[in-house]
Amino acid sequence: MDCEESPSTVQVSFTVDHKSELKVSGPTSHSKTVYVWDLDETLIIFQTLSTCKFAEAYKGSKDIKQGVKLGRKWESLILKVCDEFCFYEQVEDYNEPNIAALSQYDDGANLADYNFNADEIRPPFTDSERRKLAYRHRWIKNIYSQGLEKLLKDDTLQEWKELYEATDQYTNGWLSAGRSLLEECSNSSKSTIHENRPNGSLTCMAGDEDIYSNRQDTNCNINVVVTSGTLVPSLVKCLLFRLNTFIDSVNVYSSREAGKLQCFRWIKERFEAPNVRFCAIGDGLDECEAAETLTWPFVKVDLRPDSPHCLLKVTAAVVKQYISVVYGDLEE
Repeated sequence: MDCEESPSTVQVSFTVDHKSELKVSGPTSHSKTVYVWDLDETLIIFQTLSTCKFAEAYKGSKDIKQGVKLGRKWESLILKVCDEFCFYEQVEDYNEPNIAALSQYDDGANLADYNFNADEIRPPFTDSERRKLAYRHRWIKNIYSQGLEKLLKDDTLQEWKELYEATDQYTNGWLSAGRSLLEECSNSSKSTIHENRPNGSLTCMAGDEDIYSNRQDTNCNINVVVTSGTLVPSLVKCLLFRLNTFIDSVNVYSSREAGKLQCFRWIKERFEAPNVRFCAIGDGLDECEAAETLTWPFVKVDLRPDSPHCLLKVTAAVVKQYISVVYGDLEE
C-alpha cells in the first residue's frame, strides 16, 4: 500500500537493556507473529465518537448526539482512573515510550507504604527524579496486571459495564470484534496472559516477580500496541476497553515523542529472531509508512461500514493473507 508523505518526527533516546525483561531471547521452533496494533479507531472506537467522525461514516444511520455523549463519558472515565489510581497529574509532563523505559532506575524499594505525595517529581529530571517516576510506573504496571475490578467502587464498575456495552452496541460490535481479533491472532485462551493474585490485594513489594515480567506463553503470538497517545492514558484505555487480557503493559508503546517508525524499530530489535514475523494493523498514515520502511505487511482498518477494511470484516484469516504475501506460507 502506498502512503502519502507526512512530517518527520522528533527522535528520542530509549535504551533497551538486552538483559532486561524487554528482551525476548531464543528462536522459536515454529513461526511466531508479532502483531503491532494501533489503538484508537483500530482496536477501539474512542476519538471519533466525540468528533462525530464515526457517526458521519454511517451517513445518517447513527445518532450523532449519542456518539458524542458516549465519547465524553469515556473521556471522563479515563481521566478519573488516570487521576485516582495512576498519578496522572504527577506524571503527565514526563511521558515515556514504554512502562519499562525507566526500569534501570528502579531500585526495587518496597512501595506498600510509600508516600507518593511526599516526593513530587520536579525538574531538572535527574536520576533521582527518574527513580520517582520509575516507582510510579511500577505501581501502574501492577494495577494493569490485576485489572480494575478490585479497585473501582461498585457504582463506577456499573457505569463502566454499561458504557462498554452501550458503546459496543452503538459501534455495531466494534469493541467485541477488536477483542475477538486479538484473541484469534494471539492463538491463546483468555486466561494465558494475566493472573490475579489470590488474596485480591494490590501489592508492589521489592523483588516482586510480576513487576516487569513478560508472562505471555512462549507458544503464543504476541500483540503489541503502538499509539500516538501518551503512555499512562493509553494503558488505562487498554484496561477500560478490556484489552489487557491480550496485551501486556510492557507491550504498550507511546509514539508521541519518538514517532511510529522508531517504536516499530524498538519492537523489531526486541522480538527479532529466526521464524519471527511482524505485521502492523492500523488506520493511520504513520503506521503504514513505518511498516513499509521495515518491509512489514500492513493491514488497513477503515471506519466506513461499506469498506472491505472495516474492522468488522477483518478476520485472522484475512490478516494471515497479508502476512503470507510478505513472508510466504510458513507453518504456525
